[in-house]
Amino acid sequence: MVTVGPHCLDDSEVRGVVFDVDGTLLDTMPLFYPSWPKTGDQPRFGLRVSEEDFYRLAGVPLPDIVHSLHVEQKGCAPSPEFVKDFVAEKVRVHKELEAVKGPPPPIAGVVALAKEYKSRGVPVAIATSGIKDIVLEHLHAVGLQDLVPRELMVFSSDVAKGKPDPAIYLEAARRLGVEPRFCRAYEDGESGLQSACLAGMETIDVTFMQDYPAPEALRKAKMEQISRREWLPA
Repeated sequence: MVTVGPHCLDDSEVRGVVFDVDGTLLDTMPLFYPSWPKTGDQPRFGLRVSEEDFYRLAGVPLPDIVHSLHVEQKGCAPSPEFVKDFVAEKVRVHKELEAVKGPPPPIAGVVALAKEYKSRGVPVAIATSGIKDIVLEHLHAVGLQDLVPRELMVFSSDVAKGKPDPAIYLEAARRLGVEPRFCRAYEDGESGLQSACLAGMETIDVTFMQDYPAPEALRKAKMEQISRREWLPA
């Protein structure tokens, strides 16, 4: 694993831990991607979504991804109705595909870390951009519904701004009752890494774990993102 940013904690200093879900606790990303181009290619939407785009925007709330792609490709902001319809169709298409392929598997090494913290008495929270109902379904499907108490699960719908804004991690720290500087965050996507880092937490990039399931598109996006981290504090 790799620490992002200057803030580092000794294990003895960690008073709370926060995990992202999609791409961190669960290997959802390869299963999430196909529904994006299938939705975007529909004539009523007309948005191209490459695998590189998908990993570049990993961790950003779905409506914000649609907004960003629309601005990039059409030169203007989409209407709220466009965004709402796109997200609804994307979720519908994904559920159809998932019914065939099955739910996303856990990422064993990351789940083991979360369970280890719990066994040591360190409180664990979740901070995810995922849609609440889908996240809960996925956690239940792989037996992780009790990994984190429901009151310590923070969704983007719970805060005013989603990742990369630090609000979701600040809310997770508040619910844990721990100052952010004594929290350790585990993330995979650039927007989530930025969110946790700007919240003042020690921030760990799980995609560099030895057994992390990383496709080539993710590795390519990761290297490009690392080279352009202007948001990183000195």
